[in-house]
Amino acid sequence: MLALYAAAFATFSTIIHKKLLLKEHALEFLTTLSITTAFLSLFFLIKADFSFSPSVWPLLILISIIDALGSIYFIKAIRHLEISVAAPLMGFEPAILVILAFLFLRETITFQQTWGLLLTMLGGYLLEIKKENFSFFQPIKDAMKSKYFHYMFLALFLFSISSIFTRYIVNPERNFNLNPYTFAFLIHALVASILLLILSLKYDGIEGVKNGIKSMGWLLIPASFFSIMQGFLTLLAIAVPSANVGLVIVIKRISIFFETLIGGELFHDHNLFYKIIASIIIILGIYLVIV
Repeated sequence: MLALYAAAFATFSTIIHKKLLLKEHALEFLTTLSITTAFLSLFFLIKADFSFSPSVWPLLILISIIDALGSIYFIKAIRHLEISVAAPLMGFEPAILVILAFLFLRETITFQQTWGLLLTMLGGYLLEIKKENFSFFQPIKDAMKSKYFHYMFLALFLFSISSIFTRYIVNPERNFNLNPYTFAFLIHALVASILLLILSLKYDGIEGVKNGIKSMGWLLIPASFFSIMQGFLTLLAIAVPSANVGLVIVIKRISIFFETLIGGELFHDHNLFYKIIASIIIILGIYLVIV
């Protein structure tokens, strides 16, 4: 049930972010959003417990750096890609996790997972079909030429690594004594600090944040709220020792379909029918890969 709620919040979060990014600079938007999210995460202090193992700190900092870099590439991709393309591409994360496990952890890829990977790739292929100049290699060529496709896959690669570390340190069986509330507060605070530092080094720092607040207005609050809730509900779901992490991810990724359908209609995306079909195929691929 938590994963289902996370899917709903993820849908609203992605659509609001896309709307705001139509007129916002990506890094300025992301930093402003992260700082607001960090302030909202102060509510987690009610159940936070800072008596966790000090050995967790290096991992917390590492996860924050990975999340900050992944978020930068992710937001740049979201800003420039149609939402009906960007949303289904998020479904590649479980496939990337399986491939990483195969390459670095020597885990085997089952026959079912192979079909799941193939379906995921088929969905990705359908996303780039253009009826007006279609040829068999056209979707592949377009994807290879798009730097924003590259940004999305780099973001998903970084998020996959972050997910592995997160699952490791919030699992009660590891005896780190780090509960999800403490983790969520610290990660949001650290990521916001890292992004503000990057914004200050590259652009105008605090002034950029002020401009972001002025530009986004009241939408900044729901954008931050939906963002923090979808992440925290997912964290709560996977932190349960008996949780089927694969099923949690599949249920949450149902948001791909609704983001594609609703977002595609709102922003008048092209070839929406193919992209809706692609999102369904990718969700099915996710199911075969991780369940």
